[in-house]
Amino acid sequence: MKHQINLGIQIIPITTADKGYPVIDECIALIKAAKIPFTVTAFETILEGSYHEIMTLVNEIYALAIAHSDELVVNIRIHAKHGKDVCMKEKIEPHN
Repeated sequence: MKHQINLGIQIIPITTADKGYPVIDECIALIKAAKIPFTVTAFETILEGSYHEIMTLVNEIYALAIAHSDELVVNIRIHAKHGKDVCMKEKIEPHN
């Protein structure tokens, strides 16, 4: 699994906004520290890299979020191509 994928991850702490947003902010800080391409949107963060690299980061994000939440929902979507890279830029650029 050496090709690049895109993964959308949405972290939803089941709590009040004032307690949930700090958890999400910590998760985004962890993503920034990983030094991989990402895009934060209003509903999810999109990551770009190898499957192994991204899933390692997803495990770290989950561990951080669950450590700070009594209950948690994590939504994950993966876009991959057989034998080819998936690039955010190619998908987004025509629309900007």
